[in-house]
Amino acid sequence: MQNISTAQNEYYKRPADERFPSIDALLTAARDDKAQSVERTYNTRDLQAISTGESVQLASPRGAATLTHWSFGQLARFVGAPAGYLRELPADLTAQCINHGLSELPTGSTAQLLARPSSNGAPLIRALTSDKYGRLFDADWLAPVVETLTRHDSRWTLPPTWDGKPAGAYRSDRDSFLVLVNGGSIVNDPSAANGKGEMYRGLMIRNSEVGAASVCIEQILFRFICGNHMFWSAMMDRTFRRRHVGTTVKRDTVREIADIAYRWTQQSASRDEAIIRTLIDHEIAHSDAAIIDELQKMGATKDQAKDAVKSAAVYESHSPRSFWGIANGFTRISQDSGYQDDRYDLDRIGAKILARGLKQYAVAA
Repeated sequence: MQNISTAQNEYYKRPADERFPSIDALLTAARDDKAQSVERTYNTRDLQAISTGESVQLASPRGAATLTHWSFGQLARFVGAPAGYLRELPADLTAQCINHGLSELPTGSTAQLLARPSSNGAPLIRALTSDKYGRLFDADWLAPVVETLTRHDSRWTLPPTWDGKPAGAYRSDRDSFLVLVNGGSIVNDPSAANGKGEMYRGLMIRNSEVGAASVCIEQILFRFICGNHMFWSAMMDRTFRRRHVGTTVKRDTVREIADIAYRWTQQSASRDEAIIRTLIDHEIAHSDAAIIDELQKMGATKDQAKDAVKSAAVYESHSPRSFWGIANGFTRISQDSGYQDDRYDLDRIGAKILARGLKQYAVAA
């Protein structure tokens, strides 16, 4: 078991204009953005960067539009130019460089633009991606969260802060993040000292409508959450991650949310405790060398496997070679990583370990 700081990091870094007082307020803003946003795909030969003298706009057959800081960076990557360097150039020269890059793209290249009116009514490009990008609007995943979780079970709420006010619903022009907890779903962790360790269920969801992050849904079992949203004595129960590629992103994500809601409303605390007990009582292998070998077969590097085994030996009160112990070892080193992609990979291996234990000993999660 360890502490998970993902929601805490969001709590500290989000400015006031990205914080919402309720899930309904976040959903309303997301629906408004979706209603005003338009997606169009263009042949790159029909796109042109133009200089206003002070900035660069992108012109299409429908007219010129302003670029956000994010979409300008996407445009720069699209034409293979460093965005930081282009931002330091005079606008006229920047436009010339971008247009040269557009002209060098292979014949038939296309770009998908997401635009909406800005505060003054002029078109604003929120994102520029390839035509393979599968967009998931925040409104499309927030609606099933509200309907299947919070309204079905009123115990699902935003976690309060130290002053008792709800927080944990965040959204910017780049990404969104939501954390929910259910204090009514109590699970006793048999590995806790003296067999006493009430555990609660938590959920974290991240998405980006504009290509800044994959869809990620993380299920958590935890003992405490403090006023700054640090999860204490926690573990990743299950992680769903979906890249924005293809046409099934919305379907896959909504299906996962529905599956979470069904399993958590149908599954009793005693069943969760039995699952944990099984994962504690059975070992992946009976020596560290054999465990490291098995973990490498499951996708871990040798160094990752060694670190997870070492972490489990130091922090787990039960067998560090058990499925439960090693999975927690991976979760702990994941949270110590400073890189999001590394954390996803480590959490995925941890989830794979738990799934293997459940399958091997015929326990239905």
